Order: sequence, then C-alpha cells, then structure tokens
Amino acid sequence: MLSYAGIKNPYAIGQYGVEKNAKALQRYRFIHESLLRIAAGHLPARENWDLKVALGKHLYEDAEAADRLRVRITELRTSSAVLNHEPDAALSLLMEELIQARNDLELAIGIYEVVKPALLQVYRNHLATTQQIVDQPTIRLLRTVVLDLEEQLAWGQEMIGHLQSSGIYDDQGGEFKARLTGFLQAAGGIDGSQPKTAALPHRWRSQQPYTLPLRSVRDPRNMGPATWARTSVAVAPDDPVRQKLFDKMRVRQEEMTAAELIAAVLFSQKNMPWEFYRDLARHLWDEVRHALFGQAALESEGVDWMSRPQYTSDYDVNAPKIPGAQYAWLSIGIEEGAMKRPGKAGEYEFCRDEAKHPLMAQFQDYDWADEVVHANLGRKWTTDLIGEDIGFVREIAKQELDHFWKEVREAERQWKEREESIS
Repeated sequence: MLSYAGIKNPYAIGQYGVEKNAKALQRYRFIHESLLRIAAGHLPARENWDLKVALGKHLYEDAEAADRLRVRITELRTSSAVLNHEPDAALSLLMEELIQARNDLELAIGIYEVVKPALLQVYRNHLATTQQIVDQPTIRLLRTVVLDLEEQLAWGQEMIGHLQSSGIYDDQGGEFKARLTGFLQAAGGIDGSQPKTAALPHRWRSQQPYTLPLRSVRDPRNMGPATWARTSVAVAPDDPVRQKLFDKMRVRQEEMTAAELIAAVLFSQKNMPWEFYRDLARHLWDEVRHALFGQAALESEGVDWMSRPQYTSDYDVNAPKIPGAQYAWLSIGIEEGAMKRPGKAGEYEFCRDEAKHPLMAQFQDYDWADEVVHANLGRKWTTDLIGEDIGFVREIAKQELDHFWKEVREAERQWKEREESIS
C-alpha cells in the first residue's frame, strides 16, 4: 500500500478522541510506574536468581514505557501536572495488594498472569481501534511496549511453571491470583472501560505498607549462603594471572548486591522528579547486566558459581542508611572512584593484555563504559538527595566507604577463621 505511507484503514473513525486517549494513557503510565516500584521493592527479597534478573530487566522496560507515555500524554492537551496523580483508587489498591506478594511464586503470578497479560490485551485493542493516522504516535509507542510485553510474558509463564513444579510451595498462588483479578475488575480493567462496582473493595493484605528486608535474600536451594565476605574461585595456585581473572569474574557476578542497593534507593526515596526514577532504573539494570557478565564468564569456564557463597555486602551493610547516603556510597564513593587509574581502565586492560580472555575483555570494556554513566548519574542526583554541593557529598561518600570497608574486613576475618577451623 503506497498511499498514506502504508498506514492501513485511513478512513475508519477511531474509538479514542483526544480526551479519552489521554485518560487511557494516564492509566497505562500509572501501571508501568507502579510495576517499576514493586519490582524494585521485591528485588532484594526474592530468592530465585533468574527471577531477580528478570525483575531488573523488566522494571527498566517499564520505566522506558512510562517515560514515553509521559511525553505522549502531554501532547494530548493534558497538563504535565497530572503525571504524578493516581488515576483510579481501585487501580491503586490493585498495585498496593500486588506488592504484598509473600514469595517468588505469588509475585510472578501477580505480574505475569494478572497485570501484564491484561496490559497486553488492552494495548492490542488500543492499537487496532484507534484512528491510524491521527494517533500514529501512540501506535508507534505501544508497538514497542507490546514487543517487550510479549517477551516478558513468554518468560514469565515459563518461570511460573518452574516455580509451581518445584515442590517448594504448598499454596500454588490461586487465591492471590483470584484476589488480584477481583481488584482489577473493580477498577474497570486496565483502561477503565469495563463495568465498575459502586463500592470500592476492601483491603486484603495491604493494611500495612510493604517494607524492604534488612538483609538481601539468595536462593537457598542452589547457592551457598549469603555473606559479607568476598570469596574466591580456586584455580591452579601457580597461575596468578588466571586466579586474578577468575576473581574479576566473581566480582562481576556478585554485582547483584549493587543492583539491590539501587532498588532500595529507588523504592524508598519519595518526591523526586520522574527523571530520577527513570535514571535509577537504568542504573539498576546495568548492575544486573554486570552480574550476568560474571555469570556468563564463569559458566563459559565451567565454574559452578551457584554453589559458592554469595557476597551481599553492598546491600546488607548499607541497608540501614538513608537513600542519599546509599546512593552517594555507590555512585560517588565506588563508581566515581573507579574512574581513577588503574580502576576500570586497568581491569579492561588486564583482561585484554595479560589474561588474554576475549569474552571477559569485552565484558570489562562495557562495564567501564557503564561506570562512566553511573558516576555522572551520581553527580547529577546525590546533591539533590542530600541537599548539599558535590564537595560535601564526596565527604559523605568517603565516610560511608570507611564504614563499609571496616564491616567487610571484619566479615572476611571471621570467614577466614571459620574456614580454618573447618579445615
């Protein structure tokens, strides 16, 4: 079709006028932003490693979707002032109940069997029934989100099947799914187009707000125990270069603890500009990707990394601190500090020139690039979080680093004594 640049059905009248469209997109935005916060809140608390990884990836994709929706909403004669409003009390209740999931299975069911399938269905209908010329910007936006949702749901269904067949859960999540489905129906569905009841449903589990764990959780079935001490993967004792290489792989694989710390900042810090949450979602997903760098490098060498104790100090030591101190510790204390040589440049050059390991060299090359971005994010946001200039923030970061390394050194001393007593 050459006419209309290939746009089909140009004469059809769409179901979405400007006002109706803006209201629907406002609901979509709210759902994606709520899912972002829910995933961040649960990342430190969930056990299954693959679920943790997916939460990091999918919350970033939710942030990207919300960001594009925010732009489109303001193009539809709608003030940006509404972008931080909750569009429907029943929809808010749905999200407040979803975050009360008590285990990996319930969370997976809530996200991948209730909320996101309903989102996908509504988006497909929106794409098919809106006027194809006038609403082409929305169509282009939703097509991208649909691709992400289809991939997420295919993964999510597989994860739910794995969890249900694991034998871990006596309750297969049926009541949780039914309750959430009822809350969604009370909201008139994702877009509010379905019939609503006159009375709002009562709270179920959300009588008390969800709280972050003080210690991050690791999978007890597959991994060694969580520890504040960093442990090595033993290789040939007469090959210090290879030992150093494997230690770098381990450091990357254990960066999930950094992702969990950012999740705590993202979840806990209120009343920041939207761009803060978007930026931290990207920072968080980068740290999860870094953990995957290490996972892939170790697995390529045949290392059973899941049997090793998992280092969790980035989250655990910093969990009691306020979000500004947490983010200053990571982005300024650790990541800005890594810009000084040898730092990240030295790690990349070692893997390339001494270890001569092409895969790990490429991982470190991109790790270095990401850390430059993260240091910039630290300088951008920590001054707002703490309310002081960057010089003051650097002093805060230094104090937090001193406290952190004191705790880690003590944990490593205790770990070494325990290992020696066993041997």
